[in-house]
Amino acid sequence: MILSGMLKDKLATAFLGIIVLIALGFMLSVAKSVFIPMVIAILFSFMLYPLIIALQSIKVPRIIAIAFVIIILFGFCYLIVMILYSSINAFSDQYPWYLEQFKDIYKDFSYQLMTRFNVSTSDFLLDYNWGKVSRGYLLSLSNSLTKLIGYILMVFFFLIFLFLEFPLFRIKLKKAFPVRTSKKFFIVIGHITREVGKYLSIKLLISALTGFLVWLVLLIIGLDFPLVWGVLAFFLNFIPNIGSILVVFFISIQSVVQFYPSVGMVVLVALTMTSIQMVLGNIVEPEMQGNKLNLSPVIILFSLVFWGWLWGAVGALLSVPITVTIKIVCQNISFLRPVAVMMGTGSPRKKPKQGPRRGKKKK
Repeated sequence: MILSGMLKDKLATAFLGIIVLIALGFMLSVAKSVFIPMVIAILFSFMLYPLIIALQSIKVPRIIAIAFVIIILFGFCYLIVMILYSSINAFSDQYPWYLEQFKDIYKDFSYQLMTRFNVSTSDFLLDYNWGKVSRGYLLSLSNSLTKLIGYILMVFFFLIFLFLEFPLFRIKLKKAFPVRTSKKFFIVIGHITREVGKYLSIKLLISALTGFLVWLVLLIIGLDFPLVWGVLAFFLNFIPNIGSILVVFFISIQSVVQFYPSVGMVVLVALTMTSIQMVLGNIVEPEMQGNKLNLSPVIILFSLVFWGWLWGAVGALLSVPITVTIKIVCQNISFLRPVAVMMGTGSPRKKPKQGPRRGKKKK
């Protein structure tokens, strides 16, 4: 009887947890227009708050430090929006040329199939009304750009209040809990904040370096829209493996259309883009991050699918930073450490290098 009662309690707890998770997922989906800017603001606060602390340490007033950081971030976001807006206009101007080039490639491809393999192809792609489709896509991009501006404004709104609230958090902890408990809370929260901030800062640096190198190499090669591809590489770098594959694939497709029939230029573009992604993603970033925060590929795939399904493209971009943040939180809370271990790759940690031991000097 006692065992059956304990089993009922465990089952009730499990079902209650499932119900809570379903309700939480429904709430995150319905109110995503509020939760997405809030999550982005929280992630930005982890990266930028140490900069505010550094400015305060050199006697810069707190309000001025916050204003300085907000202005820098606003300038960065404004630059991204302007690049996207000008790129849409530039693509609209060059779209007729690309359409004719695509039709020529398709005709050549059809002719080669006919002459070599005696295989006939349909003219469906040539007869299709690509102008109508492209106008629809450009209109949806314009609407997405307007929505992006709204998201950015909400991110700044949340971020300002987070920066103003941080100094009061320690005072609230002292008043809410006993001294020893509040100290433990503050140490754990400080550790979580530092680790998340370090991970996001390194990820941001690697993504910015990836975008810069993609822009520079494509500019030298002469591919159209190098700045667009640099920005796209910056954002997609937050999605491990899949983002890099998408960047190389789409850039290679454009190089085929632009440089056809030159195969050498297409190979050059594909090789340089793959090299940038491989070196930065598989050598530089793991060396800077270490293997402490490595996620299991299954966890990465699950988080990508889940957050992408919940919040769309923005959710896919935020999926890995959110998952890494959850793992860091679990690592710093004792009863949740098994969850952090299960989220990792399971590979042994690298031991720090030790210097040569000095033996005792003989007298």
